Amino acid sequence: MKLMIFKLFSILCLVFLQGCEDSKPLKIGFIGGTSGRVADLGVAGRNGVILAVEEWNVAGGIKGQRIELILKDDKQEAELSKKAAEELVTAGVSAILGPMTSSMAMEVVPVSNQSKILTMGLTVTTNKLTGKDDYFFRTLSPTLDHASETAKYLHKYKQSKKVAAVYDLRNKAYTEGWLKDFSVSFKKTGGTITKSIPFNSSDQVKFEDIARDLLAVTPDTIVLIANSVDAALLAKQIRAINPDTQIAASEWAGTERLIELGGRYVEGTVVPQYFDRNNQDTEYQAFYRTYLERFGHSPGFPGLVSYNAASVVLRALSDKKSGENLKQAILRIRKFPAIQGTIVFDEFGDSKSKTHLTEVIDGQFRLSE
Repeated sequence: MKLMIFKLFSILCLVFLQGCEDSKPLKIGFIGGTSGRVADLGVAGRNGVILAVEEWNVAGGIKGQRIELILKDDKQEAELSKKAAEELVTAGVSAILGPMTSSMAMEVVPVSNQSKILTMGLTVTTNKLTGKDDYFFRTLSPTLDHASETAKYLHKYKQSKKVAAVYDLRNKAYTEGWLKDFSVSFKKTGGTITKSIPFNSSDQVKFEDIARDLLAVTPDTIVLIANSVDAALLAKQIRAINPDTQIAASEWAGTERLIELGGRYVEGTVVPQYFDRNNQDTEYQAFYRTYLERFGHSPGFPGLVSYNAASVVLRALSDKKSGENLKQAILRIRKFPAIQGTIVFDEFGDSKSKTHLTEVIDGQFRLSE
């Protein structure tokens, strides 16, 4: 509640002090895959951004300017993502929110750097963008943190010693890095990666064949580094052949869609998350209810992460000093209040976030002890 009051007070103060300086809207862009196989990720992310923008507009906008949100669907296709970024730059946006996946970010960041328009990645965690003095910022830790925590958890709590993995090359900036980080950490525990199989996400993928290849090396755990749809389909094929196989997934798969599609086949699956769904803090509960009432579905991690990221950008724009660009404003402020924690940026625009290990129990993501 303190965060909500603080945000509202700050916004109202700016409105009264600044007045209506400019009748032209302040443009913000969003890029994400809101159609296709990863639409659950993109739609929830888009809605989180929309909710943040709507709240600021109700309170008076940014220094008296109404915020105009320009939405772009990249369909998880590289050319479309780059084109979307170029179109947003041409439209004169003050910032870009997105994209949702690491591979798409690799297309957007060069456009952002050339135009010097800040891009705030939403659920982008690739290690390839870590520690760079550029115009790409993000509110989540890189894959190194999440994959390593998952490896340690599987070893300690699931007694995993032999792991087989499958990973999606359509988001290889994320999946290859995640697998590498997981492998390094898992091997330190004395574990072995018995097999890793790449695939390109599409309707033509024969998941049954992949499942049989994975199980042929008799792993005690299979790790799915894929989106929620593909992870659910893979889990069905794996459990249809061997119901007792321990399954784990990367955080990319951890949306509500995984459980909706996977049903009983994903029971017991270990899934790292960027947030705590069971958090009882009044700020999170208020956000959850507002989001649910506005859009008719749970925000999941994409909705919450995107709302927080959008709030950072809007707050920085409202606090930006004369002669200061958005990048400079964020680096000056450094610490931003957020739902379920504080976001702190380092000198490269990177930040640290906690990994919440969950397991699917009775059709719900349950936080592990």
